[in-house]
Amino acid sequence: MAGDGQVTLGGSFADARFDFDTLYNLAGPLAVADAAPGDTLRIEILSLEPGDWGWCLILPGMGLLPDDFPEGYVRTFELAGRETVAFAPGVEIPFSPFFGTMGNHPGEPKWALPFPPHRGGGNMDNRHLVAGATLWLPVHVPGASFSVGDAHACQGDGEVCVSALECPMRASLRFTLERRTTPGPSWRSPGALTPSSDTQGYHATSGISDDLMEGARGAVRAMIDWLAEEHGLARPDAYMLCSLAGDLKIHEVVDAGVFNVGMTMPLAVFTNANGNGR
Repeated sequence: MAGDGQVTLGGSFADARFDFDTLYNLAGPLAVADAAPGDTLRIEILSLEPGDWGWCLILPGMGLLPDDFPEGYVRTFELAGRETVAFAPGVEIPFSPFFGTMGNHPGEPKWALPFPPHRGGGNMDNRHLVAGATLWLPVHVPGASFSVGDAHACQGDGEVCVSALECPMRASLRFTLERRTTPGPSWRSPGALTPSSDTQGYHATSGISDDLMEGARGAVRAMIDWLAEEHGLARPDAYMLCSLAGDLKIHEVVDAGVFNVGMTMPLAVFTNANGNGR
């Protein structure tokens, strides 16, 4: 689990002791027999089982809205025996476990932290790499040097507050070496992208700007407003819910240099009668 020993179940931000040099605990590097630069490594994700608890974090100076949320904030969640995260009264987030970091060594630099992502994959935080999915990664060094970790019980597209629901994970992966070249990471889903939450529609907000990141910020700020007003969430919790369950989507990129970015929230996470909102 990311932050193992640095965050404790039931602990606050003041109790946490974050060290980014040791925050990520990866399994690997795994040497793949006969793998050579120019090959492709196929990884089939056979099973993923979250551990007993997890945590989420707003970290000062990081995330999509650092100026809006300058104070550190940590929440922990019990996961054992559950299929959803009890986020707040009337708010339950379905598990959709995946590894945030899956990658082959990029070749250069020889040594680096697990983030940001790189040409060999790495910390891609692709929440669609669930059980049943397949990932293809280019090989850049002899043996591939594959590593995996940063386990998440759930996350929205964008991971906007800087963390997902970080947790321990048991997993089974199958590796196949393909003698072909791929220009970069690619993947295939086992079915619909969001089957656990795509059942009751969405509430969505838009950010329209000539700057893509400003559009994303506007969409998330509008969603935070809606969650606070319609569902009574404190603003840090609303921001965290956007990171755990909301999806950033680029709706348009071709209109005179103006971008339309959406933040969508699945209504399935709201279990109370007011879930559909306005």
